[in-house]
Amino acid sequence: MNFHKFLQYNTDNLRLGWDLLEKVSSHAEYYLLQRFPKDKQKELCNVADRVHMTESVPPNFDLNLVVARGPGGTLGSIETIDLPSEQLIRAVGNPWQGCNALKCNVGVINLISMLPCFPENVGEFPVQESDLLKDVEYILSEMKDTPSIIAGDFHMDPNHKEINQLIGDYGFKSYLDSYPTFKTNSGKLINLDKMISNADIKVKDIKVHTENTKEISQGHYPITYEISWDSIKDK
Repeated sequence: MNFHKFLQYNTDNLRLGWDLLEKVSSHAEYYLLQRFPKDKQKELCNVADRVHMTESVPPNFDLNLVVARGPGGTLGSIETIDLPSEQLIRAVGNPWQGCNALKCNVGVINLISMLPCFPENVGEFPVQESDLLKDVEYILSEMKDTPSIIAGDFHMDPNHKEINQLIGDYGFKSYLDSYPTFKTNSGKLINLDKMISNADIKVKDIKVHTENTKEISQGHYPITYEISWDSIKDK
């Protein structure tokens, strides 16, 4: 059984610095990143063999979704998927928002880095929780008939009833729910980041990298894990 090493990370504009990302990406075959700064693309290309990026809030914002491969990885066709909130989020103009997913295929399986919108009930164009749910349901419905791995910040804890219902209804399973991937501004560690799949995958060696990050006041941590999809057949 062949396992492939992944780095999943909402970098929050590299809040924890480039050195940490470089360290935790050691030997990674695949990178699924969110809110990655455009001006660090060159550095990322120095540690990954092939890098695909798209703006998480188009147009012309500096934070990006990334799907990349390291040594030993392969990537096929690339596609940016606009989520239902795109027009609303363009109007809001908050670069920390999200409204896109970035998809690449590896053989018969899709790898997707996703950043849906988050509720932001302020200003002229408030973003509601229902907008987040529409984004999540859209990507699940689009991928339900194709073996897929979707990684990203879903902005809600693992007990969120509606998101869990959608994940189950569309035949997906969530793998990171018991891991604290985010530190709140009160210092509490919670889970906001998901890796879900509708494929017959095996996952091992999940690790949330909190080492040497005591100074962080709030934000996401890098996550590494290994996945095997040897038994997947094309649907």
